[in-house]
Amino acid sequence: MVRGGGIDAERVTDDLVELLTVTQRKLAGQVSAALAEDGGTLDGYRLLRALTAGGRTMGELVTALHLPAPSCTRLVDAAVDRALAYRLPHHEDGRKVVVHLSGPGRDRLARWEALVGASESALAVALGAQRTAALRSALSELAATEG
Repeated sequence: MVRGGGIDAERVTDDLVELLTVTQRKLAGQVSAALAEDGGTLDGYRLLRALTAGGRTMGELVTALHLPAPSCTRLVDAAVDRALAYRLPHHEDGRKVVVHLSGPGRDRLARWEALVGASESALAVALGAQRTAALRSALSELAATEG
C-alpha cells in the first residue's frame, strides 16, 4: 500500500520484483558460501557450466552468462590462471579466441555441481517436490521471455 505518496515498507515483500530479488540474493549467497569452501564463486561455476558443451567465444560467453564483457573477461582470465579453462584461436577467425574447459576444470566442476546440487536439494525439501517443479517451470518460462 502507498501512504502519503511513499511506499509502505511493510508491504515491500509483496512486490514480485522484490520477492525475486530477495530470493535470488539469498540463494546466491548460500550457493556462493558453499562454492567458496572449494575456492569457487557463483560466476566461476556458471562459466565452467557454460563451457561443458564445448568451446565458446567471448561474445557467446557474455550472452550466455548475462555479464558485461569486462566482467566476463576477468572471469575467464581467472579460470585460465587457475588452469580450469584455456583459450585457443578461433578456427575460422583468428582475431577471436575460443574458451574451452580443461581437464582440471571438469574435475572442479564436478565438485561444484555436487555442492550446488546439495543447495538445490535443500530448497526442494523445504518447498516440496510439486512446488519446486512449479517454481522451476515458472522461472524457466520467465527466463525464456524476451526483454
